[in-house]
Amino acid sequence: MERVPGGRSAGGSRQLVQLIDDHGPAVLADLLRYYGVDLRDLWRDGCDLTPRYVFWLVEHLPADSATYAAMKGGPEFRPWTIDTYLIAQIVNMLAVANHQRAGKRIRKMPIQPPKPKVTTAQKKRRGRVVRVSDMNARRALARQINESSK
Repeated sequence: MERVPGGRSAGGSRQLVQLIDDHGPAVLADLLRYYGVDLRDLWRDGCDLTPRYVFWLVEHLPADSATYAAMKGGPEFRPWTIDTYLIAQIVNMLAVANHQRAGKRIRKMPIQPPKPKVTTAQKKRRGRVVRVSDMNARRALARQINESSK
């Protein structure tokens, strides 16, 4: 493991440098917001902050962090919070109420604002449907194989 000046261990520094090069502003903002850690302390003399420690903090940032969104592709991948969903629902309900009050003057329903993008990892995976008859047939086949191997 490499050593940095001052005799401290430099574990995780390559990965951290790559992360800072790719998403530096987001990492800096998130470390300050969630942990109160200033990333610039890594390069200040007399500070106990190590690259490995910073990398561990970054690994455990919540899903609504700017770093998480930047790594997924940008701020549009930042998930909505409960507050955001509630405000969007209020806006939608007000738009519908205004549409209803307008009567026949407006025929089109109001446009719904877009929801946050869902990545493939966030989509719910559906289980496959297996009929009971298929399960019984597989069990019978397994029994036959077990009996014939004895």
